[in-house]
Amino acid sequence: MADQNSWMFCPYSGYMLEFDAVRGVAHCPQTGYTKKLEDLEHIKLMSRTNMEDYRRQYQLEPLVKEDLLQKQGNRVRATVDETCPGCGHRGLEFYTMQLRSADEGQTVFYECTKCGHKYSTNN
Repeated sequence: MADQNSWMFCPYSGYMLEFDAVRGVAHCPQTGYTKKLEDLEHIKLMSRTNMEDYRRQYQLEPLVKEDLLQKQGNRVRATVDETCPGCGHRGLEFYTMQLRSADEGQTVFYECTKCGHKYSTNN
């Protein structure tokens, strides 16, 4: 049985086929091998990506710098007498971070000490 991705490569050179939509073919730049694009219509592709891949592809700066998250995670957290929406336990740890512009309020992060449920609110 052929590899499910073998259609992407030239069977002679192993080079990845280049698509030419105008001519309606996928071709190998090394050997000249061609395959009609209509022969590839039945093939289904699935790809996975995450926000980090998207950020790198479009050269975006992270919303929250990793070192800031590291520092924030090492802080001693205060406790507030609130009810956890996840399990109903009273007593949540919280900390704040300035994620938005300076003229807007801080974001408050809550975490249940019993079930670990996390959520945030913007003040």
